[in-house]
Amino acid sequence: MELSTYFALLDEASPLALTPYTTGRKFRGSRILGLADCGLDGLLRFDAAARITQDIAAEDLTDSGLDHEGVWVVRKTHIRFIGAPRYQDRLAISTFCAGVGRAWAQRRTTLSSQNGRVEVSSLWVQTDPQSRSPKSLSDNFYRIFGASAAGRTVGQRLEIPEGLDFENLDWPARITDIDILEHVNNAAYFEAVEQIANRNRCPRPDVATLFVIAEYREGVGWGEKIDLHVSQQSSKGFQLDFLTQGKNQCSIVFGILDSSDIP
Repeated sequence: MELSTYFALLDEASPLALTPYTTGRKFRGSRILGLADCGLDGLLRFDAAARITQDIAAEDLTDSGLDHEGVWVVRKTHIRFIGAPRYQDRLAISTFCAGVGRAWAQRRTTLSSQNGRVEVSSLWVQTDPQSRSPKSLSDNFYRIFGASAAGRTVGQRLEIPEGLDFENLDWPARITDIDILEHVNNAAYFEAVEQIANRNRCPRPDVATLFVIAEYREGVGWGEKIDLHVSQQSSKGFQLDFLTQGKNQCSIVFGILDSSDIP
């Protein structure tokens, strides 16, 4: 799929659109970027940005009092670096609900410092703690988060086709990649983005506006062999597909935004 096609998917109804905040609940936090957040160039990494986004989402849910209603898992994520937060920058973090569906919700998050900002839009699905099947949003959820969603509805359909003409690499999951849900944490997949972007000499976010779009399927459990398929490779971007037993579990597209690509 051509780069421009991905941005055609980011229309107003997309859960990956970088919808601006208008009203309702907005949760805020801050943190200072440390060594584990930044690469050897001192810039915030994609995997660290995903972890920070995940953490602020959990804090917001706990603060709302709804953290026991279900288990939320990420289905889709769009991360865009506009500039580059750096080591020891203080990040201002804000997040809000930007759209809803039957058992899922869009979360918009901004990480910003004096050196740049990261805009994130993710689709999270609420699941039942026992069955792990999707669980409908409660009246309490709409009471707390409904105002910021402002009646906006979003779907959960996955749209990235598996890449063709790929290079196959082994990508072993480490025990530190596995989270409490017993699968590879969503942020850990972005470590491969950093690895391949460095190998392909892609520009860093202090000189170009970078994006990733990720879609998650069933997830990878501990001990499963992962085949990493790398396709559409150039210094301007690539696609990653993470497969176990021939089944695609996650797809990520990485690229550089030219002015003509911005929706």
